Amino acid sequence: MKRILVVALAMCGCSAAMVNAPGGQRSAFAPINEAARPGVVSYLNQGAGFIVRARREDAYKQMHTACGGPYRIDAEGPQAGGGVVTAVGRGSAIYTPTQYWYIQFSCARPVAAQ
Repeated sequence: MKRILVVALAMCGCSAAMVNAPGGQRSAFAPINEAARPGVVSYLNQGAGFIVRARREDAYKQMHTACGGPYRIDAEGPQAGGGVVTAVGRGSAIYTPTQYWYIQFSCARPVAAQ
């Protein structure tokens, strides 16, 4: 039973988030270059190594799915994303900044209309 709980806790937070899908939003008011916009995916770049690797793998999967196949990474890098305040004793706290990893990507072939 303990092992199941440990595995379940380890798997929490092992995902990336699609910030912008490639091709932008479908809107009658969008700019003429909206369809050429790249996609952006991000994930929390902190924690145990195997969890960070799982988040990156999920980012790869989301980029592949968003493009319907091959894609290329155009740029990537860290960005601070707020933080966590942890109480330490009475009347004191520690602030720990969080760091997210952002990946800008483009599809190797056009995304099908959705």
